[in-house]
Amino acid sequence: MIRGINILKLLIFLFIFIVISFLIIFIFIVPDIKNLRNAKLEHKRTYNIYIFNKNKLNSKIKDLKDLKYNNLKIIQAFDNKFNEKDFIKFAKKYFKNASLKEEATKPYKQNFIKYSFKTVSKITTPTVFYKFLTDINRYDNIIQADFPIHMQAVGNDINTTFDLKVFILKKR
Repeated sequence: MIRGINILKLLIFLFIFIVISFLIIFIFIVPDIKNLRNAKLEHKRTYNIYIFNKNKLNSKIKDLKDLKYNNLKIIQAFDNKFNEKDFIKFAKKYFKNASLKEEATKPYKQNFIKYSFKTVSKITTPTVFYKFLTDINRYDNIIQADFPIHMQAVGNDINTTFDLKVFILKKR
């Protein structure tokens, strides 16, 4: 009988231990498992968004590098300082007499400075002027020739007057 009581006590303690263990599992661990599943799902969603945005960013970076490479000459042209003497030397390849008269220097659309020049020159034929307009695109600066272009015949030469605008990047 003493053995029976010890076994009965042992079974009761075992039953109480099992009940308490299940209670602890259901009260503390099961809700955490649900939270873990929800956290895993949220992590997957967030990770997928991250990968999508990372791929998009890498694509944009590649596009930017391609644009920089393809437009390197233009980007460098904005950084170059305009040198009037070099430009006159360039213009003398096309014109007999070339001169620049600076009209204005002013900010242009916040990031650029615009220099305006009035150009007076003599050419032999109008085709030389059009060749000049074509070759000005390969010059070291961003230069815009504005209309109207005044051409007047004087003897065997043509006096040409037109406006030039030179754009450079503002130094910050």
